[in-house]
Amino acid sequence: MTRLDNNNTTLSRRGVLRAAAGSATALAAGAAATGTAAAQDYGGWFTGDAKGGAVGNYDGTTVDQTGQDEVTVEVGVNANGGSFGFGPAAVRVDPGTTVNFEWVSNTHNVVVEDQPEGADWSGDEEINNEGYSYSHTFETEGIYKYYCDPHLSMGMKGAVVVGGSGDGGGGGSDAPTVEADYGDWFTSDADGGAAGNFDGSTADRTGQDEVTVEVGTNANGGSFGFGPPAVRVSPGTTVNFEWVSNTHNVVVQNQPSDADWSGDEEINNEGYSYSHTFDTPGVYTYYCNPHLTAGMKGAIVVGAAPGGSGGDGGGGTGQRAFAGSTLWKSVFAGGVALAMLAPILASYYRNRTPAGGSGGAGSETTDEITEADEFEPETEIGHDEYDPVGTLALVAIYFLILVGMWAFTYFVEFLGNGPTIVG
Repeated sequence: MTRLDNNNTTLSRRGVLRAAAGSATALAAGAAATGTAAAQDYGGWFTGDAKGGAVGNYDGTTVDQTGQDEVTVEVGVNANGGSFGFGPAAVRVDPGTTVNFEWVSNTHNVVVEDQPEGADWSGDEEINNEGYSYSHTFETEGIYKYYCDPHLSMGMKGAVVVGGSGDGGGGGSDAPTVEADYGDWFTSDADGGAAGNFDGSTADRTGQDEVTVEVGTNANGGSFGFGPPAVRVSPGTTVNFEWVSNTHNVVVQNQPSDADWSGDEEINNEGYSYSHTFDTPGVYTYYCNPHLTAGMKGAIVVGAAPGGSGGDGGGGTGQRAFAGSTLWKSVFAGGVALAMLAPILASYYRNRTPAGGSGGAGSETTDEITEADEFEPETEIGHDEYDPVGTLALVAIYFLILVGMWAFTYFVEFLGNGPTIVG
């Protein structure tokens, strides 16, 4: 049941188990000697921002297994709420290292998401069960990303970094540093509405020859977003803009003085694509003209992040926008909850207060229930005197309050016509 990817040689299961035992011993020795590598940036692959769910068993480190001829990655380890993990989730190896993928639970496969240019890894897309094993020798340096298709939404994703730098091309290590400063571009202070899908972070795609930005993703109250809204690439990287919904374009708002990006201002529909190679370092901002007021805006940073970090925060302005968005959502949710609970709380408080007061200091509490004295009502309201109009009016008032709060939140968050949150 074992397939060796490079030469299609079929091995016996007993031979595989012997090799696995030897690999496990080598792994233990290697881990003791090298530990874990410094944090490697995978451009959001292990978070919920990228394809599939967040990877719960990735702690931000890459297990360093360099210096070994063979390395084992277990398929279907206990993670992400079940047997839905690769173990380890991220591993670094030398060029020429054979990685043995060993199934330790059922119904999993290995699907390649991304790999360096010139690499030929095809993965193993057939779904297999516990006891199965598959191997591949990684020759080309760079970052390889993969996942299990049946459990992608659970966060069953992994990565193999081949080589010491982990760069996949694009001149990442020699790129000049550029601060991801967007000013107020992603907030309602700038042209158009606030970009609700920008959370203040910039997706790091440095070291890759080609990067994809989706045009018309689900954001800002409809299919009005670029995904990711902000991305960092290396000089010489080609960005492929791929339309995933209709009636969008890419209009350049600002770019470095000596750059020559013209965008693609013709309005196109799903299935259309457009590419541009970004050579000049700096910050590029752009938008979709038909949906600018909805907040369909994006940015591309060409160059390395200051201090070597990839997921930078864009100068803090985006964080302020995100905080403002969260504030209005909290106000709306709190107002709705208060409006719905106020009658219940009032009724509860009124009914729980016993006749004659609640009892002051020194009063004794007992389990005995004392019935109130009978009394005659001063005025008895008959059934015919019940006023349904008053009840309906009260319900209508509550409804109008909810509608008004919703409308206020909509205009503030999506259309950018409300007050601006600063701080």
